[in-house]
Amino acid sequence: MRCTGIKIGLTVYFMLSGLAKGQARSSTELVQVRQEMGQLKQEYEKMSQAYAERLRELDERLKQLEKTSSQPELVSAAMVSSARQAPAVIAETATPAHQTSSQSEGQAAPAQTIPEDSTDSIQLALSQQQNNPVREKVETVLQNFVDVTGYFRAGYGRDDEGGPQVGFQAPGALAKGRLGNEAENYEELAFSKNFYLPGAFSLTRNSAGGPSTAPLARFLLRMSMYNPYQNYNSSSDTTFGIAEAWGAVGNLTPSQPSMNVWAGNRFYRRHDIHINDFFLYNISGGGGGVEDIKLPFGKIALAWIGIGSQSGFSDIPQPVPENKAGFNKGNFDFRLYDVKMLGGLGEFGLDVSHATSGHDQAGNSAPNATGVSFTFIHTAQKWAGENDLNKFYLQYGRGPAKTFTSGFETFTVNGGSFIRPDAPGSYRFRVADNMIFETGNHFSISPEVLYQATDYKQYGGLQHWFSAGVRPQAHFNNYFSLAFEPFVDWTDNNNTGVSDYLFKFTFAPQVSLGRHFMSRPAIRAFVTYAQWGNGFKGQIGGPDYVNSTQGVTWGAQMESWW
Repeated sequence: MRCTGIKIGLTVYFMLSGLAKGQARSSTELVQVRQEMGQLKQEYEKMSQAYAERLRELDERLKQLEKTSSQPELVSAAMVSSARQAPAVIAETATPAHQTSSQSEGQAAPAQTIPEDSTDSIQLALSQQQNNPVREKVETVLQNFVDVTGYFRAGYGRDDEGGPQVGFQAPGALAKGRLGNEAENYEELAFSKNFYLPGAFSLTRNSAGGPSTAPLARFLLRMSMYNPYQNYNSSSDTTFGIAEAWGAVGNLTPSQPSMNVWAGNRFYRRHDIHINDFFLYNISGGGGGVEDIKLPFGKIALAWIGIGSQSGFSDIPQPVPENKAGFNKGNFDFRLYDVKMLGGLGEFGLDVSHATSGHDQAGNSAPNATGVSFTFIHTAQKWAGENDLNKFYLQYGRGPAKTFTSGFETFTVNGGSFIRPDAPGSYRFRVADNMIFETGNHFSISPEVLYQATDYKQYGGLQHWFSAGVRPQAHFNNYFSLAFEPFVDWTDNNNTGVSDYLFKFTFAPQVSLGRHFMSRPAIRAFVTYAQWGNGFKGQIGGPDYVNSTQGVTWGAQMESWW
């Protein structure tokens, strides 16, 4: 079509040039040229209409083929028909946290059929070519494709005592309201690549008459960086790490195309509350397992995940932080998820955790401990609108499983940090709810409420934590918004006899791409005021607030994920 159009265009151009130069020609020749030009214009218009109609028909056909190939687990012939089609993946992991922290697992793709009419199907016509250059090009592009994702938050702030910004967090609380209260730079950068067998993109139909059933593999590497404002841009105080490095192979059997096996170090099926950056269920670490095994009523996943650390022993007469031993915690994680119930999806988690230790320099070792935890999560997506979300959590755990994480809890004694031992009969109970709600185009809000009771027995006694916060946002247009975040945390420690509160309030004008609650990137300025009770004096805000019960911080921050 382009060659024909170019030829016609050149013809018109040269004829117009000849006409301009031949003003002295006879009027008869001038009439003939005009007639010929008119005929060419009519032919050109007819050809343009014919090609436009043909392109429209092919585009409609392409859309129909893409609809039958919308599932991500399998690779089908429709992938070659449009550059808009994304490469197949095996399973998704959870985003920064930001990303909320958040991405559902793949489901089995429906069987596809290719029309028998070769005159109306580009796919069938191409599949009849044994050495197809289009297919080979698709294989080359997707084999070399590397996906890059990330999460970034960075900025700077000050406090009203003259020092760098500090975060206000109640003693005994495992999280804090995060808006205008994050005193660090944090980044994650992830690279993932899919691997395919040769011929995975063959355009011929397989024996089942559907999409390709060739196995797929995926590898992901995620790097992280943490730098506190107290030591801004100091290389010695900036922590770099490998947050994830794992691989998976899926589409192994026709009966379970979504199932995949994996091994490595990964963020494993995490759940969090965005406005306080609290991961309530986080069995992340190193190990392996199998996931996305489809059942008639949901899916199941099985995994063994472990983590190691070093710590001194805090329960000896004279604990010395430098006299360390190795600690190990292994977790067997069983999940049943994507269960349709109560207008949403339910997830049930059962974890069996076993903790052991090596020996310190004096030959001391901690007693072994085993515990079990149960987690129920109900997720209602789009419950009142396209971007609305509600998540309810109910958790109970004993012994080393009571953390609902793969790792350990630490505490400070005699100026050192120690792993908290797991006493027989120790337990934790937690219930929480978090919501994102958008009404119209000018207002969004995300409240959260949480209660937790933990009995550490002789290693800390009974402790309570209650948290409630909300972040409303007023959206003036597609870019400008105003966010507020009041938050209150109350903790009660029977071991120390301290029971008190922390309240913080943040005011933050924002610029973001979009008028949704989770629209990012976002650039914000903020002012945060915090107040706490006398029972917490000297335990919040560091040296700048050792004699205070209130404080103010301000600054600027950017936050983005993709």
